Amino acid sequence: MIRLLTFVLITTALVFCTVWFANNPGNMTIVWLGYRFDGSIGMVALGLLALTAVLVLVWRGWTMIANSPGWVGRLLGSRRRKKGQQALTMGLLELASGDVRQALKHTRAVDRYLEDDTLTRLLTAQAAELDGDNEAAKRQFEAMLEKPDSAFFGLRGLLQLALKSDDRAAALDYAERAHRLRPRNPAVIVTLFDLLLTSKRWDRALSLLVDAQKASVFGEQELTHRRALLITAKAEDAIASGENAEAIKLLRKALNAAGDFTGAAVLLAGLYRDLKQDGKAREAVMQSWRVAPSAAVGAIYRETLTGDPLAKVKSVEKLVATNPDHIESQIVLAEAALEADLWGIARHNIEKAMATKAEARHYRLLADLELRENQDGAKARDLLIKASHANTDPDWRCGACGTETDRWVVSCPSCHSFGSVEWRAPLRVHHNDAPKPRDDTQTAGVTTPAAIEQDGAIIEHSNDDATATKPTEKGTQPAV
Repeated sequence: MIRLLTFVLITTALVFCTVWFANNPGNMTIVWLGYRFDGSIGMVALGLLALTAVLVLVWRGWTMIANSPGWVGRLLGSRRRKKGQQALTMGLLELASGDVRQALKHTRAVDRYLEDDTLTRLLTAQAAELDGDNEAAKRQFEAMLEKPDSAFFGLRGLLQLALKSDDRAAALDYAERAHRLRPRNPAVIVTLFDLLLTSKRWDRALSLLVDAQKASVFGEQELTHRRALLITAKAEDAIASGENAEAIKLLRKALNAAGDFTGAAVLLAGLYRDLKQDGKAREAVMQSWRVAPSAAVGAIYRETLTGDPLAKVKSVEKLVATNPDHIESQIVLAEAALEADLWGIARHNIEKAMATKAEARHYRLLADLELRENQDGAKARDLLIKASHANTDPDWRCGACGTETDRWVVSCPSCHSFGSVEWRAPLRVHHNDAPKPRDDTQTAGVTTPAAIEQDGAIIEHSNDDATATKPTEKGTQPAV
């Protein structure tokens, strides 16, 4: 629309000038260097316009000729960049296929066609690393640190090499430097967080969670859980150093952040018990029992009770009242009733718990009950045999590698997984000599069973948050 309006205005101006000169004819005489020119005003104006057009054409032609070397250079440069990019692509493809020799060949082509040596160094370093020459790869990554644009990628490469050689001190240094360059890079945050956990730098890990939240690396629930784990880890160190007051403060802070954190509850209740503050220990157990009952904290509660067995049953009933429908409430009450020779209450609660999920410790409790109430040794033996085939008792166990520990720890001592140790039962695997053929036509609308059959083996998922329990003889968290 603007171009059309401009064209109309210019055309109107030209027509107006033409009409004006036609209505106002006149003569002009020019004498210059002995020459005389007589003509009309219109002819003179037309000549000036023609001269201007010729000068513009000459100027444009001269400009094109003067800039022709740069134009040719840009054309040649475009071809070089195209060849360099093609060589880079082929080098990456050869690197992905594992052909190091061909990858290095394309690297030399990249170096020849592309002026920026960052891509060349990166490709060369990756090829050397794939070839097992870590020293050559390290030299290339270190050379990348000299340029601000490539420093981050050089640090990432050095970080990976340090992790591969298990040099965690150097890896931590590289991760910190990479994080300073790009504080919201998710991969760097996760790697740095794991390295901080390995070196037990809990405060630095807590501050890193702020950057993790900004970068949306973890969800809100995961962030809360990780904060509680780190605070509990600090409390564990405080207990080891004899700073019990600081440990209690930290453990309460952790439980306020994550009320269902059994590890913090066990540490807090166990610390109060060791300090002979039994009332506060029971208070800590009851606070945890409302949200996440566990045999570990239940055992500590019973250890703090004093008086005759009947009085202990009354105290346990107060604990059970905070979460009466949980299986752990039924078991802890059955144990107290069995100790007080209240056979009916003990049997009722054991059978009620077994209706949800039968575990080895349930059969052991029934066997004890048969011996003490009925002196029936034969039935007790049958129950103990059933206990050996029942679901395994829960314990402090790593969910990543399955390693069993005698107490809660923030990181697995075997695989170093952070926050993976929980009160759980292991998976039970047993062989099925005659597996039934699967009929897909009969599986529609059927819910997934508790036991999953795979290649003649049945894997039972015996870990259940609502029913995770602990045998009587293992229920106590050792003093820290």
